[in-house]
Amino acid sequence: MKERLDRTDLNIIGLLQKDGRMPSSEIAKKTGISEATVRYRLKKLIDGEFIQIVAAGNPIKLGFGIAANIGLYTDNLQIEDIIEELKKLERLSYIAQMTSDPTIELETFVESIDDLHQLLSQIESIKGIKSIETTFIRRIIRERYDWGTPGRIVEQNEIPGKNNSSKGE
Repeated sequence: MKERLDRTDLNIIGLLQKDGRMPSSEIAKKTGISEATVRYRLKKLIDGEFIQIVAAGNPIKLGFGIAANIGLYTDNLQIEDIIEELKKLERLSYIAQMTSDPTIELETFVESIDDLHQLLSQIESIKGIKSIETTFIRRIIRERYDWGTPGRIVEQNEIPGKNNSSKGE
């Protein structure tokens, strides 16, 4: 059975999406729960792979001169084996199975065209890949990680323990 998140979990996630460096003590104050409970819930959210707490760097500014999307056309009977092989390639930052062709979408950031060539050669050697379509990302217009939680976006006036009279209820 899939574990369900409650309102407090969603509020913690919402706060961290706005400020990933927010200390547990501040989360506790904003949510009205103890700091120990915040730490326990954060561990549960991280261990359950609901969230990751990472520094989200800008790959272009960090020196990865080439950003590319790679579409794979595959033999659908071998899709799980292909995915397992792709997961071994550290240079892939994004792997997604799609509902139509290309069957798999990948994203990578590499330093040079030679690095991209090497990665594409590794991908081409995977059994079951029929063809590859590579496009370069000219520029990243928007890349956000604060997209909220299912069904709603946590607003300051929705946090338990806060004055909710501004909601008109």
